[in-house]
Formats: sequence, C-alpha cells, structure tokens
Amino acid sequence: MSRPLDENGPPTAPAPEGRAIRRSRYYLSDAFVVEHGPAPAEGPVKETGVILMPPLGYEDTCAYRPLRVLADALARAGHVVLRLDWPSLGDSAFEAVQVDLVASGAALVAAAAQSLRTRGFTRIAGIGVRGGGLIALAASGLDELALLGVPASGKAFLREERAFHQTAAKAYGHTPDTVKALPEGAVEAGGFVYGPRTVQALQQLSPVTLAGAGQLRRVLVIYRDGLAAPADFLAAFERTGAEVTVSSAPGLGAMLENSYHSELRPEIEAAVGAWLAVHAGQVEPVAPGMPTQLRLEGGITERTVVLPGAVGELSGIFCEPPGGALPGVAWTFFLNAGGIRRSGPNRLWTRAARTLAAEGRPSLRFDVRDVGDSDGTNVPHPDLEAMYSESSIQDVLQVYDWARARGAGEIDVVGLCSGSFLGIQLAARRQVRRALLFNGLAFVWNDDARASGVTSHIGASLFDLRRWRRLLTGRISPVAVTRAIVSKALLAGAAAIARLRGRRPEDEVAVLMRVVMSRGTRLNLISSEGDPSVSYLERHVPPDNRPALTVLPGVDHTIRPVWAHDRVVDLIREN
Repeated sequence: MSRPLDENGPPTAPAPEGRAIRRSRYYLSDAFVVEHGPAPAEGPVKETGVILMPPLGYEDTCAYRPLRVLADALARAGHVVLRLDWPSLGDSAFEAVQVDLVASGAALVAAAAQSLRTRGFTRIAGIGVRGGGLIALAASGLDELALLGVPASGKAFLREERAFHQTAAKAYGHTPDTVKALPEGAVEAGGFVYGPRTVQALQQLSPVTLAGAGQLRRVLVIYRDGLAAPADFLAAFERTGAEVTVSSAPGLGAMLENSYHSELRPEIEAAVGAWLAVHAGQVEPVAPGMPTQLRLEGGITERTVVLPGAVGELSGIFCEPPGGALPGVAWTFFLNAGGIRRSGPNRLWTRAARTLAAEGRPSLRFDVRDVGDSDGTNVPHPDLEAMYSESSIQDVLQVYDWARARGAGEIDVVGLCSGSFLGIQLAARRQVRRALLFNGLAFVWNDDARASGVTSHIGASLFDLRRWRRLLTGRISPVAVTRAIVSKALLAGAAAIARLRGRRPEDEVAVLMRVVMSRGTRLNLISSEGDPSVSYLERHVPPDNRPALTVLPGVDHTIRPVWAHDRVVDLIREN
C-alpha cells in the first residue's frame, strides 16, 4: 500500500485586508468539498456557515475559479464556506447516467447543512448559481439562500442547454455514422450529459413552486445581467414571510465566460458579502474531521494532495487502483488545459484516471498555479502568456520530483492545448515514458507562438461581442494584439527572405521534438480535424521528423462531443 498522500499544508498568506484563511480539501459522502475559512489562529468565526453551490455542466467548468475567489473573500470576512462538487461532476463520485442529479444534489446540500450545524453554526446560508440554484431550492436544511441567475424553470434550463449544444456543435464538423446514441431521455450539452433521471427531475422543477414551500427566512436574488427578476418568483417568497432582497449587481456573464477569461466581478462579491453581514454573531466551531479520501466502485481510491508551491498551494487528486499504488509502478500525470481545472475538459481527465485505476494504473491530476484550486492570480490574464510560462513548467517539474520521491516509477503525461506544451516541456527536462498530447497549439513559446496565439482568434473576434467587450474593457490587451499582428508580419517576412537566400535555420519546435524522442519518450500527437494544431505541426516539423499524428474527425478543440470521449479514453489507456 502507498503512504497517505493528503497534505493540507499551512494557512495561506493573509490578504491585504481581512483575516488569513485556510483551505481544507475533503469528502462529504461521495462529494468533493473545499472548505474555506479563517485560519485557526484568527479566533471565532461568523455564526452563519455558507454552502456554495456551483452551476452545472459546462457552466461549472467556467465558474470554478471565480467561485473559489468568492469563497476566499467570504472566508477573509470571517465565514466558513463549503464549496461543493456536485455528484457526477468535478472530483465527486459517479458518472452522469448513474445519478438523479437533483435528488443526489439536494441530499448533498442537506448533508452539508447538517454537518455545519453539528459543528456549531447557528445559521446556514446557501449560494446557488444558475442550475445549482435550482437544486438549492429543492434542498432542505438552508435558512437563507442567495440565488445568482437561477433559471425560470427546470424546463427552461434544459432548453437553454440544448440550444447551447446546438450552437457549439457547429464547430464539430461531421459526426461519424457509427456514433452510439445516448440513453433515451438523456441530454447532451457542451461536452456534458444530463442522464435520463436528471432530465426527468429537472423538468419537474418550478422555482415559483419551490419558493412557496416556505422553508427560507431570507433570500437574495441577483438575476441575469440587465434583466429584472420575475415578479411571480419574488412574490412567492414574500408570501411565505421570507425577507427578500433584490440586487442588480452585474457580473453573472463574466463569471460564466470560458474558464480562461471568467472572473468574479466586485459588484457580486460586495452584494453577497453585504447580505451575509447582517448577522454579526460569532461561534467557535468544531473542526470538520472529514475523510481526505474517496472510495469508489471496485476498490478505487482517490486522495487529496496539496503541495507547497512557489506562490502558495498546488492542489491535486491522486487516483489509486484497488490495493494501492505499488512502489515503482508507472504513474500518469493529467495536465491542465488552459484555465480548466484538473478534472479536465468535459471532465475527461477524471473519467480517464478512474478507468486507468481500474486497470491497476495510478494517476495524478493537478492544477498548476493560477488554475483551479492552486494559488496564484485571482484575475484573468490579458493574454495566453501565463499558460505557456516558465513558472508553470516549474510547477510541473516540482510535482514530477515529488511523485518520484513518493515511489512513482516511470511517468506518462496527458495534456490538451497548453497542457500539451507543459507535457513536452516536462519530457525535455525529465524522463517521461509516454507523452500523449492533444491539440498542441504551441510546444515552444516564442514570437511565432505568441503571435499565432493572439491572431488565430482575430477572425472569429470580428463577430464575437464578448471578445470585443474584453478588448474594449482592457481584459484583452490591445497592445498585445497590435504587437502580435506586427510580429506575425515580421516573422513571415524574415522567413521569406531566408528562403530566398537559401538559408533556413533549424526550427526550435523540430529540435525540441527530436530531443524528447532521443530521450526515449514515445511522443503521440492527437489533433481534432481542422484544428490549428495540425498546421502548427506542418509549419514547424519536416514530414520525415514528425511523430505519429492521430486525427479525430468531427470534434472541436476541447473535444466536446460526448461520442468522442470513449475514443479519447482508449487512446490514454494504450500502453
């Protein structure tokens, strides 16, 4: 058996204002929980314990980091906050088709509320975002509830998810005729699935009916940006005697941007904080005492891992096969794809890790700085530079050295997009057995990659109001865009001159690949059909020096079509 891997580390450093905080990772029943609270030395905490309930599906992927920032802010104000992963999402147990997400989610909220009461909290407040707010309304055990962008009904939510899927599917290309259909009654939406039982349960949810159940004392409603909350919804709460507060704080859209650009707007933080601050009483709660490991079907175990990194904590999940990870056995690393947390695009890394564990193969999925639950910046980066930085490479090297010190044998790496960059850079500096790299847009971060990373999106940006808004508000640097366009032109000119003079210096990417393969690493590249990663490889590596390339037809850059997920997991399973 391997040694326990959970290391919760010291409290995080104090913020400029407020208390020093501490985060603890553990499991409540089958759900992964991150608890945010004042560090023990800070003394009593607020009497209101808080349960933070994220949105569902793709929106959960987008909002993960902003909600972590909100939980930290509330902890600095003196609250203890439990931030949940819903069953079948993130690092919690189960797959979508196995659960009724409404029933299991409501049971999780009730269990979290009871846990907080047992520890001494006298009031329990929930914060439910989008579909998470629907589940919160269906749950018992809450005294107060803040609802951010709650859908008009469960049926309306499913219509929105279907519409989102139809829009996203335009980027997939042709779907193979051999695709296996989803179970009858299931709904696919942007890389995620709502199983038949979840769909049936969602269709029965009416916020107006649930609001009239009369279980809540206080309610905060922050509706969608620029829209007023439905009058019948507010009236239903008021008829029960609940104290209803309505806020027009903007920022829900910013929270639900893609995972790289999403952010917590100060207006939402202020509105939620002020609403919670009404009760000033304090308590000295009992420590949680919850398990830091999750036992899954078939004897698979997952454990929380926290390492001290250069800018704070590095957070991860170690997935062990039945009987534990034997000394010297090969481990697989799952690396972040852009701003997506360790569960991976469409939760693929969680699924693949558990599949490997069932075959006796341990793995570690973890967050580099600035992503998921690891420390770093709390605001979006203005460009892609941070995802391709030397500092992120150093985080991966640190985790590699830690794993080898813990008894890992050979190391395999799996990455997508910026995770592919991190994977090949790791293989160039440490011994890696196999590197499985999906849709790598840049393996060396140089002027060419920097220019391509910005300019590849310019055409789409002409018709994307969100990207124009990010540019006009400074969230995308106009200087970086201008510099990228100029650099692209200069590089193209320099390459043309070199060809005319018959001189062509050896390409950095080609050199890197040759170095990695000369070290004995099996380099497997996978690209979605039509993805820019294909032209990147063709531009930089001569045909006779390229590693094998597998092309996935009918999928987009982040491999959202659910039918393709089995193929991805099979590729990862190959030895």
